[in-house]
Amino acid sequence: MKEEKKKDKKKKSFLENIKKLSNSKRGRAILFFIFYFVFFFLVISLLQRNHSTLDNTNNKENTVRVEYKLDGILSSNYHFVREEVVNGVVTNFTGEREDNKIEGLITRDNTFNSYFIYDDIFLLRNNDKYEIADTLYSFYNITSLVNLEEILKKAMLVSKTDYDGGKSIYNYQITTNTLDNIINDTNIDIADIPNTITLETDSNKEVVKITYDLSSYASYFYQSPSNVIITETYSNFGNVKGLVVPNNS
Repeated sequence: MKEEKKKDKKKKSFLENIKKLSNSKRGRAILFFIFYFVFFFLVISLLQRNHSTLDNTNNKENTVRVEYKLDGILSSNYHFVREEVVNGVVTNFTGEREDNKIEGLITRDNTFNSYFIYDDIFLLRNNDKYEIADTLYSFYNITSLVNLEEILKKAMLVSKTDYDGGKSIYNYQITTNTLDNIINDTNIDIADIPNTITLETDSNKEVVKITYDLSSYASYFYQSPSNVIITETYSNFGNVKGLVVPNNS
């Protein structure tokens, strides 16, 4: 009750002061100034609020929607073509994958050779016999399916382009520091131009092509300026059957 009386008293006093000010020319000028000060304060507040809302709306509209699927690739059953361009030298690998087995053909400088991979063991055909070989792929660990999702998770999505027919292209960037941490579990600290990874999808949002520009990482790895671009194209998902590890392996 006392609080209400105090509020009524303050209200009455405020109204009386307003009335007194309105009775004089100087008082009316003060009231006029107070009115416009409050008016402009409210207008500025509303404009700031609308600007903030507009910014949030634009941010939502500019957010890139990631809709691609890696199911076909991660199923480890497909036909593939892998092209490696290392400092101008082109090597092509064409073959099929079924689970942990890969059978294919290497083409380089008009020479052809068969190879087989299983459980990360590389076999290269020599005459009528397969022999254990060093890693045949350049930067095999980076392009391995085991690390693909982790690499894309830590890479930065730079852009997405949609085309007629449903095809989309996603462009990622990832630093050599981050790649080395994922692959080798080390923590280097170098200032470098980011490596790029580009995903291409078909009309079903399935990733059917991945291009790795690992020139920055390769320059660090080789300790000299290097240009490395690796492109893998995938097709015929789920239809590869009957790959058998060579008997003489």
